[in-house]
Amino acid sequence: MKAKKSPLVLNNFILLNNTYKFIQATEDINIIEIMEQYSIDIDFVIQPVNEEFYQLFTKIGINNIDQPLPGYKQFIEGACIFSFDKEAGLSEMDKGTLLHISGLNISINSLRNIVAVITANGPFGKYTLPAIDVNQLLADKKQIIEKQKLSK
Repeated sequence: MKAKKSPLVLNNFILLNNTYKFIQATEDINIIEIMEQYSIDIDFVIQPVNEEFYQLFTKIGINNIDQPLPGYKQFIEGACIFSFDKEAGLSEMDKGTLLHISGLNISINSLRNIVAVITANGPFGKYTLPAIDVNQLLADKKQIIEKQKLSK
């Protein structure tokens, strides 16, 4: 099948922050089972840069809690710079949908790749961030924004 290019254009990805720590296990553990229990926290913000470009900042915390489980503790933050194919003639609603669905997936996947590369040389081997339910992430973000508006 011939792939059709998206009207969403990834102009750049920038790694802004990364902290990594290995937490030694004090007893014999099944690291695969432990990794499946890692807390994963994701937050994001989309901001227009100007009429043409948009920034999507994404932060991911993996096992980044006060009492982390053995293995990897990581916080990673990056930004994607997007624009749109001018010939696509997209509405503002279409642009928003592309940024929120495709853009967020692209941003998470960019950070996922870095997490895998960094942990590949760790004592427990590569950690792959699991697939993320972006629809639920968007619904949770919408709910947080609505609560913030009500508290103002």
